[in-house]
Amino acid sequence: MRSFIYTFILLLGLLCLQPVLAQAVYTLSGRVLDAETGDALVGAALALKERPSAGAITDAAGRYSFAAPEGMYTLVVKYIGYHVQELPLRLNQPTSINIKLTPTAYQVQEVEVLAVRKPPIHETPTMGQLELPLETVKALPVLFGEVDILKTIQLMPGIKSAGEGSTGFYVRGGGADQNLVLLDRATVYNPGHLFNFFSVFNSDAIDNTTLIKGNMPARYGGRLSSVLDIGMKEGSYKNYQVDGGVGLISSRLSVQGPLVEDKASFILSGRRTYVDLLLSPFLKNTEQGGIPYYFYDLNGKLSFILSDQDRLSFSGYYGRDVGELTLSDGRFKADFFWGNSSATARWSHTFSGNLEMDVSGVWSKYDFEFSWDFGGFNTVAETGVEDYSANLDFNYKSNARHHLQYGLQYTYHKLRPRAGEAESASGELFGTDRIRTKYGHEYAVYLSDDVYLTDKLLLSLGLRNSYFTQSGPFTLYQFDENNVPTDSTSYRRGEGVKTFSAWEPRVSVKYDLDKASSVKAAFSKSAQYLHLVSNAYTTLPLDVWVPSSALVEPQLASQYALGYFRSMKENQYEGSLEVYFKDLENQLEYRQGFAPGPSNRDLEYEFVTGSGRSYGIELFLRKNYGKLQGWFGYTLSRTTRTFPDLNNGQKFPARYDRRHDLSLVASYKYNDRWTFAGSFVYGTGEATTMPVRRYILEGTVNYQYGDRNSFRMQPTHRLDFSATLEGKKWKNIENSWTFSIYNVYGRRNPYLYYIDNEGNGYDSAVKLQAKKVSIVPFPLPSVTLNFSWK
Repeated sequence: MRSFIYTFILLLGLLCLQPVLAQAVYTLSGRVLDAETGDALVGAALALKERPSAGAITDAAGRYSFAAPEGMYTLVVKYIGYHVQELPLRLNQPTSINIKLTPTAYQVQEVEVLAVRKPPIHETPTMGQLELPLETVKALPVLFGEVDILKTIQLMPGIKSAGEGSTGFYVRGGGADQNLVLLDRATVYNPGHLFNFFSVFNSDAIDNTTLIKGNMPARYGGRLSSVLDIGMKEGSYKNYQVDGGVGLISSRLSVQGPLVEDKASFILSGRRTYVDLLLSPFLKNTEQGGIPYYFYDLNGKLSFILSDQDRLSFSGYYGRDVGELTLSDGRFKADFFWGNSSATARWSHTFSGNLEMDVSGVWSKYDFEFSWDFGGFNTVAETGVEDYSANLDFNYKSNARHHLQYGLQYTYHKLRPRAGEAESASGELFGTDRIRTKYGHEYAVYLSDDVYLTDKLLLSLGLRNSYFTQSGPFTLYQFDENNVPTDSTSYRRGEGVKTFSAWEPRVSVKYDLDKASSVKAAFSKSAQYLHLVSNAYTTLPLDVWVPSSALVEPQLASQYALGYFRSMKENQYEGSLEVYFKDLENQLEYRQGFAPGPSNRDLEYEFVTGSGRSYGIELFLRKNYGKLQGWFGYTLSRTTRTFPDLNNGQKFPARYDRRHDLSLVASYKYNDRWTFAGSFVYGTGEATTMPVRRYILEGTVNYQYGDRNSFRMQPTHRLDFSATLEGKKWKNIENSWTFSIYNVYGRRNPYLYYIDNEGNGYDSAVKLQAKKVSIVPFPLPSVTLNFSWK
């Protein structure tokens, strides 16, 4: 705690120094907006005609900020598809200007180009950062025609899918829990619907998506591998608009518009699967009685422009998967649901032209519940996570060569790793009394500065101090070899149980070789205080989150990266080659022989601790503009784990270790109405553990398993294709049809393997066979109707 206080005092000192740092120059800031809709324009370019080196690119909220010496200037604002605007400017004090650009007559033809407008790859200070244009995401073929950001992410180098058709992903050798997924600053603990075959993110409600897989800026923390930061749309301040789509298994609808023109706006989006509603009437006389499963989600946001200096927003998300299962004899009936909820309140204020403040309060929750009735014995099992967060962030440009970001963050965690109760037919109650809700307090203070040491050399320095305390009520037990408690230590509610802290430096360097290429190097250390341990191949609803505690140490990671980046033909083409090395400490796995089931002790007693290592090379080539767009990504990597208590202490490959991972993505705008897109992926088979010997004991077939993850599944590869037809505009209604084929040539990619037995063990006539399970072993067509009313 003392180090946290010292760092906070240092921050206050820096705040006091701001007036001194800012004396030499003045800062110009504001937002760039669409003059007709009031929407923020992301990636607009601003520069001073008399001083071209002074300029900026607008961020996800359309904001810009840069500094220049006092003087008379002409401010030039450019955005593809909009008229260029030149404004006379006298800069003699910090100045804020909001700029509204008018669309050109060819805006509709340029919308594809507009979507990928961004700074050249060699100019950005952060390594491993990817901006995902939503229009690109929507054009790609996906399972059942459902637009999915998470499946697009998997097509990038360094990022591996958690399995055929799954939205789960692994980044540079890290586990699924080591990815920080944010929706308007709220943590999403399980981003999947339908057992992770669809993501929880409705494309109609999303404004921008940023993935950082390398050196995370100091403002992000709590995870080791990556950040996926998703921002929701604000809604139009000018016009009402309705967007939606009808697909094979679900439909979606989004409504947005002004509450007060140019002052307040709203957006409301919803999505639901309806296979259960369509088919259940035809199946009501069958054993199951219908389709027992559906999911839905809702997104909403209110945005207010209080003044030129103040903006306020309230956003929320609510999603649920709901299902039931009944056996034909009626003796077993189960109901289950899981889902995420979140709410974010955010206030942005500009004190002057060079200092911006962002204050946010966030609530997020993930819960899973499974209840069943078997022969009159009723049982309920549940798990979940709930967070309450407060954030204070500052963005400060002291002069033309410095860009500081600093702030404070706090989160109160409530985790219920495993709980349940049962009631017998006679009314007798049973429960996991010793397994209680876990509580934790997580604090962080951070500071970062992007400073140009010379015109070619950019140094990014970041420092984060994180602090975590486990608090009571909590009981620490001692068990004998039969899992019977022999002693215990109890902590009262709110009493500190265990405290951890970590310094997390983030350093990167960018050197411009010439106007079109640069070399970047980065180093980062990260700490993670919440953990997910799974027996499955991907994040499933029944997986549980546990905090760092008296039983579990925080996970730690150190990552080194080096890369070459180049843009060609005015950023029409770009490419990068990155190498990375990552060391992981305090990695968690279940102990040897662990099987889920009733237990009277905390789940953390079932964990073992080890270390990990990952290294690789990533190649990325992309064409940004023109009728033909797309990219090629390739990763050569290795990921291993070493646990003293597993695999006889020998090193073994992680289950998501893949030597080769390749993706090829392309879209072609044939004419004003037809656009074609396709993607091809190839990956080394996943590592798993399979039997190597069998023996028969008293007529029962038993297996002896080989070394951990010593068996490789077959390689996976798949070709997907889509075609989008733009319909003719009728009055204010636009529409399009998207036709797609998933797994064009019907590749039977392995999802898992199992051993099948046939025969009688007593006469040794037993036939054993390893069988492969594929999720989509055939070409799967789909069609989606999209529409928009403005």
